[in-house]
Amino acid sequence: MHMENEAETTMLVESLREQTQRNPDNATAWYNLGVAQGMLGATEESIDAYRTAIQHNPAHAAAHYNLGGSLLKTGEPQKALMEFQEATKLAPEVARGFFMLGSTYGALGQPDKLIEATEAGLQLEPDSARAHYNVGLACNRLGRFEEAVDYFTRLISLNGQSPLAHFELGKAYRGLNRTDEEIQAYKDAISIRGDYVDAILYLGAAFLKTKRASADDVKYINTGGQPCLSDPEHIFYFSLGVLAYGQKDDAIDAASSLKPSSPELFREFQEYADAANQLTQGGPDSAEL
Repeated sequence: MHMENEAETTMLVESLREQTQRNPDNATAWYNLGVAQGMLGATEESIDAYRTAIQHNPAHAAAHYNLGGSLLKTGEPQKALMEFQEATKLAPEVARGFFMLGSTYGALGQPDKLIEATEAGLQLEPDSARAHYNVGLACNRLGRFEEAVDYFTRLISLNGQSPLAHFELGKAYRGLNRTDEEIQAYKDAISIRGDYVDAILYLGAAFLKTKRASADDVKYINTGGQPCLSDPEHIFYFSLGVLAYGQKDDAIDAASSLKPSSPELFREFQEYADAANQLTQGGPDSAEL
């Protein structure tokens, strides 16, 4: 927060605190105090204010909603769940309550309930990109890949510049053994974010599935954005991903360190690179390798 804004919010907190002292039964004053304290990052204080607002007005849906959000921030999803459940009962016309209820189920490791709650929110707000992403992710985790494809496809129609959406769509196609579409989805993710290492590694794995006799011999490496490019296996899959994307020279440079450290992997890479010589070079619209 900007220093001037922080000073103004601090003054607002003091003013609202005085209001609660003058009118201690005023739920709205306590709610506003909680909002202002939250703006200053005083989460514990805001929790106390929201709870006091609810004591004076148990039907204050916004207080339940904000209390749930604050409890999530402090790592208490089970308590947050109760608040979002209450918020959706009190204000069933508000989509964000269902979206946050779904996110809380996700934090509790209940993806099936995440889907149910978030879909209820999508009935009210069908163009929420974040909601489509959350449901698609949960479907992937549950192995409901056809549904995941539907959700990520809808998300991409809302926001085609989300590399995460294209990446997760590729994972759904992987689950359906639709390798050509899987490859294209990873390429689309990389075209948006060129340094998306996990998408490059997954593209390398999907490409390798089209080359090796058995897909069981292919490994999908998920680094969480922290690749170990001193690991020969990581280098191999990364180089294949770059090659499959159509950037042969960069792929050869990336794979060069395999020659002394892992000559077998280097020879296999070289075989695929040699086979690419007659294909069009370039980006994601290159001919398939």
